[in-house]
Amino acid sequence: MQVVGRRSSSLLLRRSQAFPRLLSFQQVQLYNNFQAKRLLSTSRILFEETQADEGVATKSKKDKNKLPEFNPKFMGVATQIFIPASKKNLPSIFSQPMTVLKTWIRRIYMFGLNTFKIGLFRMQSGIKPSFLLWKNNAIENYIEVNKAFACKDVTKIKNHVSIWVERALIMRSQSLPKHIKLDWHIIKFNEIPKLMSLDPIMAPGMPLEYIQLVYRFNTKQELIKINTETNESEKQVKDILDYLVFLCDTNTNEIMLSGSIFENKPGAPLPKQATADDKKEILARMRECGDIFRLPPQAKE
Repeated sequence: MQVVGRRSSSLLLRRSQAFPRLLSFQQVQLYNNFQAKRLLSTSRILFEETQADEGVATKSKKDKNKLPEFNPKFMGVATQIFIPASKKNLPSIFSQPMTVLKTWIRRIYMFGLNTFKIGLFRMQSGIKPSFLLWKNNAIENYIEVNKAFACKDVTKIKNHVSIWVERALIMRSQSLPKHIKLDWHIIKFNEIPKLMSLDPIMAPGMPLEYIQLVYRFNTKQELIKINTETNESEKQVKDILDYLVFLCDTNTNEIMLSGSIFENKPGAPLPKQATADDKKEILARMRECGDIFRLPPQAKE
């Protein structure tokens, strides 16, 4: 009996030591409570610092030194999220076999890692994931955000988006011509929305109840621009591919849009391990990803 007990304990020890090594490849330091506190508090402190730079009154230094309560609105896309290149963007296997092979290996790796994180989340939180409900709520959130932007009334969805998305939407809404009226709606989903990535997030001083979800929305959308001065209208129908990042409260199943990302180039390596030390890098990423209507890097080039 003692031999069996020793073997079991040594096996559990090896498994527990293997978990951090596996997660380090995915840059998920939010599994560690200490790193989570630093990263989540950094998001809010960074926002307060940017407000101070813009002349907005902020809290005293004494209050800043105190760890703020977790507010999901301040949680933007703080880490690099790896999205393997889709099949249509892969080169021919005959021309670049190694690139295609690396992409498929990383795609399989991401699938296995996401499966592992689902099990880890269920084990640590005791919550059964409601994937269908979360997906439907994410779709509703996506539609509400786009409609609110088209109506130039971002205040309607301020409680359903992060502070980084809200600021970006307000700036883009203010840049639209006043004589242009927009009418937007989704014609159809070209494919079933797909969950691409998930990351359990531990908020400071709270049990594990938040989870970050990344969905791929491949849609056909219609946008009508109406000139109120000339009564002329312009209709645009386009296929849009979005990778949207949501923060989900698993207790209430409420969804909040945190930002958007793009898929990685074919053969791209996994990003380096995330860290909460580089505030400038975190701030730049949350600001950039908060602008959900920005062009992809390929289009910019």
